[in-house]
Amino acid sequence: MPTVTKFLRTYQGLITSIVMILLTAIGTLVGIVPGVKRIIDIRSQSIQLTKTIQTLRTKINILESKDESTYRDEFAQLLAAVPGDKSLPTMFSTLDGLTMQTGVTLTAASLAKPGSIASGSATKRSPEEQKIESNLLPFTVTVNGSYDQIYAFLSQVNTVRRFFRVRNFDISFSDMSTISVHMGMDAFYAPIASTIGPVDSPLDPLSPSEEALITKISQLPYLGQTMMSASVQPQTTSKANLFAP
Repeated sequence: MPTVTKFLRTYQGLITSIVMILLTAIGTLVGIVPGVKRIIDIRSQSIQLTKTIQTLRTKINILESKDESTYRDEFAQLLAAVPGDKSLPTMFSTLDGLTMQTGVTLTAASLAKPGSIASGSATKRSPEEQKIESNLLPFTVTVNGSYDQIYAFLSQVNTVRRFFRVRNFDISFSDMSTISVHMGMDAFYAPIASTIGPVDSPLDPLSPSEEALITKISQLPYLGQTMMSASVQPQTTSKANLFAP
């Protein structure tokens, strides 16, 4: 015990300094380091918040650059050209409109792989579909007509607002007045995204070329409007609410 007391008296100053250093280190670890870390976190959050605010301002400016009805109209124009699902009614009504417009007679039409009428968003795309970023609906048609009528049909089939393409065709004729053409074709459709992302996701404005493309598509003739005959028009009743007593 006297040895310990002597040691403490001899190295009292050194021990005091070591204790002070330890207390300072503990205080730094307990108080200053978390405080500095908190300041760094607040700074990082502030920078991120500034970026988010700038992104939202840019998005607001883009959305306010046009009226909502204009955006809806442009979307409808694009959706008429490339529907969100297979849209068989508009496909066949467009073909029907083309036949009436060009004078040919549609004698046969069939889907190569009809599958489900649903959008097919879960179906794996082929390499070609992945390349063009659209789904393809292959079908075949057979049309009869004169040379001028067949020429008009082939010239206009790629210039209507329901995008088609001709993959191949076979021509047969008995004389120049009546020509039969059997064509393998594709209709385009692209499932619409079910989510639009978070509010703070960036939004890029349309480029001049994209604006020009929308204008060009909107000017294409739209023949896919399904017309209801008078015999199937809904009948009006005197009651506005059919479930009212």
